[in-house]
Amino acid sequence: MSKRIPRLVCAAWLLLSSFSAQAQLDTSKAALPPVEIGMMPKKDPGGLKNLQISGFYRFFGTYQRQNQPYLLNPIIQDTIRGRNLFIGDDSQLPNLLINVSGKPSEKTSWGFDIMMFQFLTGVIGSSYGTQIPDSLRPSVQNPLLGARMGRNLGLNLGMNLNGKFQTRYGKLSVNAGGIQWLSISDMTMASFRGYNRFMLYERNPWDPTGLDLVSRYDQYFKQGSIDQDTRWGNRAFFGLVLQGDDMPGRTSFLLMAGKTELNGGFDPYPNYTYGGKLKKNWGSKNFVSINSVNSRAATDSLSTTFFGFNVITTEFHLEHRGFAFKGEVGGGNYYSPEHNAGWGELMQFKFSTPLKGRKPQLELHYYRISPNVVNNNAIYWNTSISEYRVNNIPAGSIGSSAILIPTGASMVRLGQMTNNRQGLNLNVQQSSKHFSFSGGLGFASELTPAAATITYTNPVNNVTRSRFWRWTFPSGVGPYQRYNSIYRDVYQAVNLSDDSSNVVVFEKHFNMMEAQIKYKGKLFGKDLFVFSLLQANSASRAWSPITVFNEEAYIRQYVSEFEAYYAIRPGFLLNAYYGFERTLGNYLTDIDNDSFRPRNQTGRGIGLGFDIDMGKNTRLYFRNRWYYFEDRSFQLDHFEGREITVELKAFF
Repeated sequence: MSKRIPRLVCAAWLLLSSFSAQAQLDTSKAALPPVEIGMMPKKDPGGLKNLQISGFYRFFGTYQRQNQPYLLNPIIQDTIRGRNLFIGDDSQLPNLLINVSGKPSEKTSWGFDIMMFQFLTGVIGSSYGTQIPDSLRPSVQNPLLGARMGRNLGLNLGMNLNGKFQTRYGKLSVNAGGIQWLSISDMTMASFRGYNRFMLYERNPWDPTGLDLVSRYDQYFKQGSIDQDTRWGNRAFFGLVLQGDDMPGRTSFLLMAGKTELNGGFDPYPNYTYGGKLKKNWGSKNFVSINSVNSRAATDSLSTTFFGFNVITTEFHLEHRGFAFKGEVGGGNYYSPEHNAGWGELMQFKFSTPLKGRKPQLELHYYRISPNVVNNNAIYWNTSISEYRVNNIPAGSIGSSAILIPTGASMVRLGQMTNNRQGLNLNVQQSSKHFSFSGGLGFASELTPAAATITYTNPVNNVTRSRFWRWTFPSGVGPYQRYNSIYRDVYQAVNLSDDSSNVVVFEKHFNMMEAQIKYKGKLFGKDLFVFSLLQANSASRAWSPITVFNEEAYIRQYVSEFEAYYAIRPGFLLNAYYGFERTLGNYLTDIDNDSFRPRNQTGRGIGLGFDIDMGKNTRLYFRNRWYYFEDRSFQLDHFEGREITVELKAFF
C-alpha cells in the first residue's frame, strides 16, 4: 500500500497540471484563475532575490614596557607609564563590522552597515562598566529596562544606505549616510597612495587577511602592492552621493553633497562640502574629466560670514602601446575673514613607459601648486596659510576646529606633494623571477619663502611612538615641546635661525631618494621573502639635484629598514624586522642650551613575530618589538623599551 501512495500523488499532480494548461489555452470558455499549486509557482512572488551578510571582527591588544621615564608633556609633568596594557585600538575602525545587502530585483540592490566599537574617551576604568547583580539585569522580554551591561560599548545601526538601479540610460547608484569612502581626483578629493614602498611588519587596522598567510607577501613581491579595503586612496564622506556609469556617449558622472572630515560634527555652525565629476571615456583607458570640490562653513550662527575653499580641475589620461601620459590642471582659492588672496594654479603631469619583460619601467612626475590653494581633502598638504578656526580648543582635542593646521615646510616622502611648492620626481622599477627593484629620486622647491620651520617624521618605530599619546592628537609635546602627534604618526618641528628680523628670506629646497629591493626564494623548500627599504632625504636653502649629504642641509636623514617572512609550514609563518635611522641638523637649526649642538638623533627597531592561520578567513598576528631612540645633543629626548601587539582578525 505504501508503494502506491507516491504513484497516486504523481498522477494527481499531472491531472491538475493538464487541467490548468487547458483552462489557460481555451479562451472561448469561461475564464478560470490559473492554478498555482506545488513547490514551484508559475508566477514570480517578488521579494528579495538575494540577501547577503558579511563583515569582520578584530581584537587588538598592546603591551608596552619602558626602560626609563620619558616626559610626554612638560607643562603638566606627564611621563610615560613604565608598564602599559591596552586592550582595544585608538584607531577609527570598529571592533565589529556587519554589512547587510539585499537584491529585490535583477536591476536593484541596497545595503547598510552595522558597526560596533569601543569608545575610547581616555577615562581610566572598567571598559564595560561595573559588575551588575543578577537581580538588576535586564529581562529577556524587555532588555532596555534595568541596569545596562556593556554601557561603554557603542552600536551604530544603518549608517550607510545604498541602492543601485539599471536603466536604459545606464547604471545609477545612490549612497546616503556615512561613512562613505570615495575619491574624485588627486587634486580635488583623494588620499596619497605613493609608490607602494612601505614595510609590512607593522600591520594597519584596515589590512585584510588574504587568501592564506603567504599570499599577502607574494602579492607584494609580484605586484608591488597589496589588497586594501575601500579606505585606501579614498576620503571619508558623509552625505548624499549620486553616481551614473555607462551613460550615453560613454560618459559618467558623480555628484556629492554633505560633510568631509574637515566639517566634523562638533561645530554648531552651518558647514558643508559639495562637488562632483563629469567624465568622458574613449578607447579602453583614455578619458577626460572635469572635477570640482568646494567647502563652505559659517563663522557664526547667523551665517553672516564664511570661510572655505574652491578647487576645479581638468583631468586627462592618454595611453598608446603602453606609453601613458596623464595630468590634471586647474585652479583653487581659500577665503576667510582673515585671508583672501584670490585664486592660484595647481597642476601635475605624469609620463610613464610600458612595463615589458625585464626592461625597466620609468615614470617622470612634475607638479606645481600655488600657495593660495588649500584643500585638505586632496593628496597635497597645506604649508603656507594659517587656516581659520571657529574656536580656540587645541588641535587634537574633542571639539577642536583646528584638525588640520599648517605643519611648516614639510620633508615628505617621494611623490607626496604640498602647496607652495613645485617639484620633479623620477621613478624606476624592474623585476625578475627572484628579485624586484623599485626606486627613485626627486627634488622640490618652495615658490615663496614660507615659515621658518621644517617638519619631519622618524620612520623607524614611528607607530610605536604614536601610541605614547592615546586618544588625542596633541601638538607641542615631548621633552622639548617639539613633537606633534597625528593619526599613527608623530612629526618633529625644527626652528630655523637664518631669517631676518623674523621675516623669512630663504626659499627651502628638498631632496628625496628611495630604493626598495625585494627577494623571493626558497629555504629548505619553504617560501622565504626578504624586503628592504632605503631612504636619504634632506632640506636645505640651496638647490641640489640630489640629496645633500653635508652640513649645508638644515636637516638630513638616512633610514634603512629590512624585514623577512619565512613560511615554516602552511599554517605558520615567522617574521623579523630591523630598522636603523640617523637624523642630523646643522647650526642654523635648534641648538641645545647645555651641549651647544644641533640635533644628532639615532633610532633602532628590532622585531620578531609570527602569523597563524586559524581557519577560513581567520588569522592571528603576533609582533614583538624592541625600540630605542636617542638624541645625543638633547639628552632628555631618549626612550627605549619593548612593545608586544596581538591582533586577531576574522572575516565572514
